[in-house]
Amino acid sequence: MEEQMTMGLWLLMIVLAVVLAGLLGFWIGRTTSHERRLIRELETELDNRMQELNRYRSAVNQHFDRTATLFAGMAGAYRDLYHHLAESCEELADRPTRERLEDRAGRLLANVPMREGREGQQEAEQKPRSPDTRERELDLKPPRPD
Repeated sequence: MEEQMTMGLWLLMIVLAVVLAGLLGFWIGRTTSHERRLIRELETELDNRMQELNRYRSAVNQHFDRTATLFAGMAGAYRDLYHHLAESCEELADRPTRERLEDRAGRLLANVPMREGREGQQEAEQKPRSPDTRERELDLKPPRPD
């Protein structure tokens, strides 16, 4: 009887050792396999691409922020130039020249649509227009000499 217990005990230990060796081999195989390395490489590449995309987005946002700042400065400079011209025109130019400056530059800077001639001016100021209509109504030709 004792021999059977020892034999059964040995057999149980061998089975346990084989199962443990199998589990250990399976775990080692999973952690060091080619597919696992490939997955890690792809995850690293994805992380790098996401960081690159975030840097690019940040650069684009900074670009448009700077562009908006420069554009606002430029618009202010044009407005200042127009005011300078308008003040000088009041002192130095005749009435038709003042009217041309007001019609062409003043309304353009004020984003108000211009029409040919002075009639219909109040109607144009009161009625909102779509951007397409406004672009067609703008008179961008240089003033005619008097």
